[in-house]
Amino acid sequence: MSKTHTGHTLQQVLTGVFALLLNLLFPDFIESIRYGVLAIVILVIGMPHGALDHIITYQSFPNQSKRTKRLGFYGYYFLMMTAYGLLWLWFPLGGFLLFLLITIYHFGRADAERFDFDESSKLLLTFTRGITIVGLIVYGSEPAYISRIVEVLTGYNSMALVAYIKPYFWIPLILAAVYPLAYAAVLLFTPNKTPSTLYHIDAIIVPVLFALGDPIFAFSIYFGVWHSYNHAQTMLRYLQKKQHEVSMKWFYQKTMLLSLISYAGLAVLYVITEAFGDMYLLLALLFVLISVLTLPHIFVVEMMYRKFGS
Repeated sequence: MSKTHTGHTLQQVLTGVFALLLNLLFPDFIESIRYGVLAIVILVIGMPHGALDHIITYQSFPNQSKRTKRLGFYGYYFLMMTAYGLLWLWFPLGGFLLFLLITIYHFGRADAERFDFDESSKLLLTFTRGITIVGLIVYGSEPAYISRIVEVLTGYNSMALVAYIKPYFWIPLILAAVYPLAYAAVLLFTPNKTPSTLYHIDAIIVPVLFALGDPIFAFSIYFGVWHSYNHAQTMLRYLQKKQHEVSMKWFYQKTMLLSLISYAGLAVLYVITEAFGDMYLLLALLFVLISVLTLPHIFVVEMMYRKFGS
């Protein structure tokens, strides 16, 4: 039985196909709305899906007192966010590289847990899925644009790392092939495990969406429709196993306060960067904010996976 929610794979694949076709047919329109789509995804499901961490943590340690659980959780979150924020401040390149690594693992892990393969196979799918997604965000259809954001963040130009590779199209082609080839290899060596055909399509459509689509738009679609929604549903299923009555309505009610605090932070960030009139700066600071919030969230999710069967 998978640990990650798998009930809407058909809808996710169809959304991916539609988003890709829309991007290919109307690239200028997609470019004009990409930030709006990203904002909607972050507000509607991105921030809320991480705002349930405290409840997941509390329910994972039922024998501890409420006070102990609260002090432990908020102390943990504060220390992790502070340490990572200081890393960004003192060593931006290190902060960026750490974020790439944890994102590769986090995205890949969430998707690999959909399968009933052995742990070695899932580990392979975890890293190859993550490498394909994160690699194509940086070196996909608009590498110069993303490189400018990376340079604002770190002072380094990501395009300089691959300047010697000619012609350039080999880079996104190789990155797009990493996960589908690993997925095919796992299927080949585990013939007794046959996932749904939808996962075969998923193994192609996600890399193609990132390779050919607008990077901000592709990320928004994946982050909202695949990652965040699946995680929210997985967390609800985990709480159901702990004998709690939960639903998406309950989810939004319980995450509203922390989500509103996050929204306020984003609003302040927007006002500050709007004063400078620099969209690259806004994206860079948003990147840092999301990364600082993501690091402690990843460990909460890992704990949830480990305790899922208990």
